[in-house]
Amino acid sequence: MLLNQKMVTVHGDSLKGNYLNDDIDRDVLVFYPDKIVDGAPLLIELAGLNGTPKLHNRFAEILNSLYKKNLLGNSIIINPNFSTKYHVNQYINSPAVGNYEDFIINDLIPQISDMFHTGKVALFGKSSGGFGAYTLAVRHPDIISGFANHFGDSCFEYVYIPDMPIAFKELRNKKLNEYIKEVSLKDDLTDNDIRTLNIIGMSAFYSYNENTDLKLELPFDLETGGFNNDVWQRWLKFDPSKNVDNYISELKKLDAIYLDVGIKDEYSLFIGMNVLHKKMEKYGVNHIFEEFNGGHFGNSKRYEKSLPYLVNRLSL
Repeated sequence: MLLNQKMVTVHGDSLKGNYLNDDIDRDVLVFYPDKIVDGAPLLIELAGLNGTPKLHNRFAEILNSLYKKNLLGNSIIINPNFSTKYHVNQYINSPAVGNYEDFIINDLIPQISDMFHTGKVALFGKSSGGFGAYTLAVRHPDIISGFANHFGDSCFEYVYIPDMPIAFKELRNKKLNEYIKEVSLKDDLTDNDIRTLNIIGMSAFYSYNENTDLKLELPFDLETGGFNNDVWQRWLKFDPSKNVDNYISELKKLDAIYLDVGIKDEYSLFIGMNVLHKKMEKYGVNHIFEEFNGGHFGNSKRYEKSLPYLVNRLSL
């Protein structure tokens, strides 16, 4: 079976007036077989860090191989542009960033479904994309039928707190908006830039506050670096390892759940993913969980396991 690629545009009514003035019309790279079959599964990749669709990249090579082995059936797989000025996207609504949850549910899925006559929908992604796949699936089990969460953000205390002292040192004695403007003009971001933008971006999604200049609150004091537990508690409400207990009935409605993580993950996500797995196991939620010998990066080949599983389960 041959795999075709083409770029389409999805109009994002839900992103109109977004605070960062990011584009509301988004490029979507579509992978589709020669024969388009009504009701075929639709699989949507949610990127980790800022990711823009690229033709003929490593992801495309993996999909080509899977299609040739007939492991993806007649499924349609899309790689949308979810980039933001913060270089991160957690795929939930935020007045400090934009309504990305609404964009996916109300704009992206209906428009792609109309174009390609697709059936059941699954989300998949790594890191922030894994977090988004889980979060949207448990919030919309009537629309999302399955997800693959590859080492998604979980057990936030291990993932984000180590970056906070770095972010404090970068932001100390600076105005937040001036720092963001300065970094956005850089061609190459340093590791400290990325870690600092990560904390700013997560604040914009997890602890937005429409009464502040940038509509967000940081989890530490900009003058002293002191930890702000009130803000942190708002972050924890989004932590899959904490909130999974509230979504058991929703999880049991899904056709497919795939989790994995590298035992050498640099952000200690092997802890959060194990907690998520154990809680699902405790509550009798049917799912696949795998640990692999690797770290956080360069793991696109994990899709060779998760995508055929999703397609098979959604095709039953």
